[in-house]
Amino acid sequence: MGETLSCNVCASPGSFDHALEANAISCNVRRFGNERFTVWRCANCRSLHCKEAVDLDAYYVDYPMTKQVRDFATQRAFINRLRTMEKYGLQPEHSILDYGCGTGLFVSFLKERGFHAAGYDPYVRAVSDQAILSGTFDFVISQDVIEHVPEPRELAAEYRRLLSRGGMLFIGTPNAQEIRLNDTYSMELHQPYHRHILSENALTEVCQKAGLRPIATNRRFYYDTLFPMVNTQFVRRYIRKTGGYLDAGFEAPRVGLVLTSPELLFFGLLGYFFRARGNMLGVFQRAD
Repeated sequence: MGETLSCNVCASPGSFDHALEANAISCNVRRFGNERFTVWRCANCRSLHCKEAVDLDAYYVDYPMTKQVRDFATQRAFINRLRTMEKYGLQPEHSILDYGCGTGLFVSFLKERGFHAAGYDPYVRAVSDQAILSGTFDFVISQDVIEHVPEPRELAAEYRRLLSRGGMLFIGTPNAQEIRLNDTYSMELHQPYHRHILSENALTEVCQKAGLRPIATNRRFYYDTLFPMVNTQFVRRYIRKTGGYLDAGFEAPRVGLVLTSPELLFFGLLGYFFRARGNMLGVFQRAD
């Protein structure tokens, strides 16, 4: 992926030279923790961009997120995702595509509940066959994907193409408007993987221009539940206390650390009631 010196998501592109702010951000994956990348904010749409050119294929080797398992926390979070889709009309007879599905855990979850679901992810061999993209679907879900690609507007057009007439699209992604560049341990400033983190307004504009009608925006991460230790505030603090690397979220839990930390215990039990800023779920519908 090439160097980003101009915003590629808003109508009046801002440039790195006229950025509202910029900061050097360390990679929050342990293998690359000594590497730093420049993130800058567009003066027009307030989206965030990673400046440096990188070969992302090398960074995705042994990617921590591929180690996610179906444990209690994941199950509760998946139930949240399903309830949101049902709120906007999902029925058992509808077809679903999880675009950027990782190892396919959510696809398996949906299938177990009788839904017609399929997954695609170019970085996971088992689900990398592009043949699945030749069809159309009633529901397309794409969690933590659009911020990873070099051209978000092209991906939005691809989403629209994949939707059947009247189909629904769910885009979960970090919200640049709620991210502070001086936050040393931000999970959303996931560099160099996050190439373009869109502001809420930019996401809406990109999707509208692709032929997608905005329906709603949910500003809670799907991982927020009332169950103990299953909320974003707790996870953020746990990551910080274990060294600031996302890897810790996919490794054996450090129970002793949690039990001896008043902060982790407090947010483990009550974190849901303190909305964690920095994420959004955009709900869109094919416009024609």
